[in-house]
Amino acid sequence: MKNRSILLAGALGSLIALACVAALALNAGPAQAAPEAQAGALITVTVKSGDNLGKYTRIYGVSGASLVAANSLPNPNLIFPGQTITIPVVRSTTPSTTTPFYHTVAAGDTLNGLAARFEMDPSVIVNANALPSDVLVLGRVLLIPAGPHSHVARAGETLKSIAALHAIPVATLISNNPGVANPDLIFIGQPIFVPIQYNAAPLALHGDVVVPGPTNTPVPGASLTPVPATPTATPIPGAENWIKVTVRSGESLVTYVARYGVSGGLIRQANPQLVDPNLIFPGDIINIPVNVSFTPSRTTPFFYVVQAGDTTTSIGLKFEMAADTLIKHNPGAGFAAGSTILVPAGPHVYRVRQGDTLAKIAAKYGTTADFLLTGNQLPDPNAIFLNQEIFIPLQINKTPLPYD
Repeated sequence: MKNRSILLAGALGSLIALACVAALALNAGPAQAAPEAQAGALITVTVKSGDNLGKYTRIYGVSGASLVAANSLPNPNLIFPGQTITIPVVRSTTPSTTTPFYHTVAAGDTLNGLAARFEMDPSVIVNANALPSDVLVLGRVLLIPAGPHSHVARAGETLKSIAALHAIPVATLISNNPGVANPDLIFIGQPIFVPIQYNAAPLALHGDVVVPGPTNTPVPGASLTPVPATPTATPIPGAENWIKVTVRSGESLVTYVARYGVSGGLIRQANPQLVDPNLIFPGDIINIPVNVSFTPSRTTPFFYVVQAGDTTTSIGLKFEMAADTLIKHNPGAGFAAGSTILVPAGPHVYRVRQGDTLAKIAAKYGTTADFLLTGNQLPDPNAIFLNQEIFIPLQINKTPLPYD
């Protein structure tokens, strides 16, 4: 991500670097706080194998320096399974958009429902609680991490009002949402990525999030969550091998920007038949100026034929993408062997390999290290660690870049 401004103190940078040098992956099993902790008490964590302070900073939204201070650790590089670590955040069951909290699964709760309510990708909740599946157990206490969040824009909202809801600078939202071409113009249902905030004060959730119903008319000042459609890989005469999409209920051009990584301007140019680009209707045919391709690409969308034994998880791992992203952009697909699915343009989640540097990872995606810094909260861009997950945001109007 671009225009990254690293504000963490030097002590934090050295802390996280040391914590991870011990070969403890940042994405290891989740931290568990004692459910019996008294109200008002600080969260405590019993260290598990693979844990390190770097992991706790992301789950709980606290800086490394704060963790060291709260635990008087002589060597932040050394924490051991069974050790109790104090997280300087008050244990709470009050939903907050800036700090972690606990939720007890109630009748009718679903993973997707909680994710929508708390403005969070379902995988974030799954990973924080080591859930074996998306089936929730009644009465289980779930940790809802500090972030990141995904706010679905509602009628009348602007980036300024969304920033106020999350107590975050508008500039931070702009730098974290490269798909927003005009910060003064968002649309009903548009997802706005809100990165983790560190050492923030609790900010009560602004009511339950209501996922907007189908609409075909983006409203200036608010925006539309891509309601994925199943595209057909049909070449367009005169526009060699372009993807052609049949509009489904609830879609707008913003839907296609997020799915195909193409700017709204290029989509409009490719569809001169549209009198008003804000008005498209189910059954309309929309040209997407991206060539139909079955060659995997890290920067552009492509089609994939599901193989025997494939699952959404295995396909996601293969193409460095969350399974939820695949499902969202292939509505109604059964992912049965022989099915053709769309692998969208992004976002991607890259797992660090031996010998990787941030610059090398950026090169794989045809971007820069600075572009990857925003949203990854890397205290030291020169120190990344084996198996660390690096978030690669959606890039717009890119040329295909095959997997190496």
